[in-house]
Amino acid sequence: MKVSKATTVSLAAAGLLAATGARAEIEIGETLSISGFIDMSILNVDTDAGSDTTMGFDQFEIMFMFDSGDGITGRVDIDDNDDDEGVAVEQAFITADLGSGLSLTAGRYLSALGYEGPEPIDLWQYSYSATVIGYPGYSNGAGLSYGNDMVTALVSVLDGSYDADEDADDVSIEAMVKVMPMEGLTMLLGYASQDFDATEEVGSYTQGIINFWVEYATGGLTLAAEYNSLMEIGGPDGDGDGYLLLANYAFTDKFGLTFRHSAVDLDDGFENTEFTLSPSYAFTDSLFGLIEIRTDDFNDDSADGESYALELIYTF
Repeated sequence: MKVSKATTVSLAAAGLLAATGARAEIEIGETLSISGFIDMSILNVDTDAGSDTTMGFDQFEIMFMFDSGDGITGRVDIDDNDDDEGVAVEQAFITADLGSGLSLTAGRYLSALGYEGPEPIDLWQYSYSATVIGYPGYSNGAGLSYGNDMVTALVSVLDGSYDADEDADDVSIEAMVKVMPMEGLTMLLGYASQDFDATEEVGSYTQGIINFWVEYATGGLTLAAEYNSLMEIGGPDGDGDGYLLLANYAFTDKFGLTFRHSAVDLDDGFENTEFTLSPSYAFTDSLFGLIEIRTDDFNDDSADGESYALELIYTF
């Protein structure tokens, strides 16, 4: 079964990284190892405006992990998906172990906020929840973190939590505390924001999020809930909130079922409520498949509808 972002955030990077799923690493010498995945899918979207079906390759990613053996580690993710950007460096950073649970990371890396991870191997299902519109993304900067078996905390200084614009004149600050007070229980509270200059369309605004999520896993059952207080998402009138509720049950070590419900409501009139059901099956340790059935209810009735997805992921 897939492993969620909550349970696979690496203390080696002290919570700065998203999960990379359950997969083996291929060792290339004493200091280098690699892993990755290939993702492909069929998606049908049926709304009042019409029906559309797409099929094909979604994404290929390979991750290079470096360990010099002296407390310095590094990672570079190379990504190729089906958009027009082609092959790109998704993230690249180094982490220095400062001792006593402290570490320093510098480079381009993903925000630790948000329950749902950014990659297909981070998700219990095919699609993202409605509330991910407020999640920060990849940024350039540096972060100081502390971690032990029960607590992980970090503060990052970044060029932009939402657009990685490489402009250090007006930096962004992210902060997060994750606690694991008992076996199976994980909670995270975090904050991120970024100032945006005025354009012809909108005035200046500060986009941000206060993110809280909790996950409890016992046996084959995983339960999760998330709440986001959203600030000026996409513009000055974009205040609002969003939430997620999720349950995943692994009936066997191969077959599981996920139910998710999420919603978002912004002051500018944007609303979306979704329900998702997704059975999944692990054919082998490397090949994973799922089916997703999803309904969306927007404030714009013409966008309401259903979607159906079939996804295969090969990991290495």
